[in-house]
Amino acid sequence: MNSVIDYMDRSDWKSVRSIYAEGLATGLAAFLTTPPKWGEWDEMYLEGTRILARSDETVVGWAALSMVPNS
Repeated sequence: MNSVIDYMDRSDWKSVRSIYAEGLATGLAAFLTTPPKWGEWDEMYLEGTRILARSDETVVGWAALSMVPNS
C-alpha cells in the first residue's frame, strides 16, 4: 500500500464530498447535516491549504483551512 499527501483539486471533489458526508453522518463532525455543494465548499476553504491523502490512488482523507472571525 502506497500512501501520499497531495494537493486537492476540483477533480477530487467527489471523493472529498463522500468522506465529508461520512463524517457528518456521525453527528459529531460539524453543525452541518449534509455536505455543501462544490461552490459553497470552495468559498469556505482557503486555496493552497487543501490537501488529501491517497492510498493506491484512492482518496482516504482530506484537510483544509478556513478563515475564522477575529473575536
